[in-house]
Amino acid sequence: MKALLETGQVRRLLIRGTNWVGDSVMAIPALREVRRLLPRTHITLLVLPWVSDIYQGSPWVDAVWLYDRKGRHAGAAGRIRLIRSLAQGGFDAALLLQNAFEAALLTRLAGIPLRAGYRRDARGWLLTHAVSIDPRLEARHQTYYYLDLVERLLGRKRTLDAPSPAQEKTTPELSLRPEDHTLARQRLEQEGVGFRGKVVGVHPGAAYGSAKRWIGDRYAQVLDRLTQTQGAEVILFGSRQERPIAESICGHMAARPLVLSGRTSLSELIAMIACCDLFITNDSGPMHLAAALGIPTLALFGSTDQVATGPLGSAAIVLNKNVECSPCLLRECPIDHRCMTRITVEEVFQEAVRMLRAGG
Repeated sequence: MKALLETGQVRRLLIRGTNWVGDSVMAIPALREVRRLLPRTHITLLVLPWVSDIYQGSPWVDAVWLYDRKGRHAGAAGRIRLIRSLAQGGFDAALLLQNAFEAALLTRLAGIPLRAGYRRDARGWLLTHAVSIDPRLEARHQTYYYLDLVERLLGRKRTLDAPSPAQEKTTPELSLRPEDHTLARQRLEQEGVGFRGKVVGVHPGAAYGSAKRWIGDRYAQVLDRLTQTQGAEVILFGSRQERPIAESICGHMAARPLVLSGRTSLSELIAMIACCDLFITNDSGPMHLAAALGIPTLALFGSTDQVATGPLGSAAIVLNKNVECSPCLLRECPIDHRCMTRITVEEVFQEAVRMLRAGG
């Protein structure tokens, strides 16, 4: 199989992005590498609306197109509408970071001549450049999963072959426009945040399931102690579905924190996380956002694998008890949730204080 660059000049490239917040952040190093290797190529990123805010102002892509499966691209008529748009885009090639069969089918029906991606979901016959997964990826962070695909397709030296890969190459980074930061700070001030001391953001939920969540009353104890001893101002973030989790935590606290669960768009969430001095979280999409923003991030891991999906960056710390049944990758714990219950209030509090003091 020829490398994608050897097939001819790629003037216009379509990249089908991933569908979830965490995956979208972890795919950023791959986008950055595409831009480095194809500096003169016009790059269009096709993503679902709920992750598109991650790429606002991104230097790695030239345009972001929305695949609105619940709106104008819903149903058969909507898919045909999308196919026509892709066909009219003049794309020379499509790089599919998403593994779905549909991604390959849409680009094939749109007549994009070069279609590249992993040989997954029985779609290899739809691709002109189908890549098998390197077994070494099983022991590496998920960022390598996307980055290795790019490097193999573009015929460049692979990070997986390097004896000590450069950390900055595989670390996601998010930039924020100054005006977005200013608006977020103003909104938080209107909500009662005084910025008189340290601001601690917390994401106590996890969309995947309860197995990934630390215990609510323990969050409450840590946050009360940070408020009382460090003068911290606490903000609880999350989706609308996760608001009951936040309210339960509030019910165990002496002082009520600001609850913004279900009250922010993704772009607002990103900008507000950037206003925090510390972010405490379970393994989740907001965890990856905080780490990519360079915010000190304290991540609590249990059922999932920190080697594969842990937060990347020099300001991120993981607490994980590494119990005998972890990582199980289950949505709900079938036994006693020991991976999370063994993480104590004291150690989370002490690590949070250390990180706050290290931040100045």
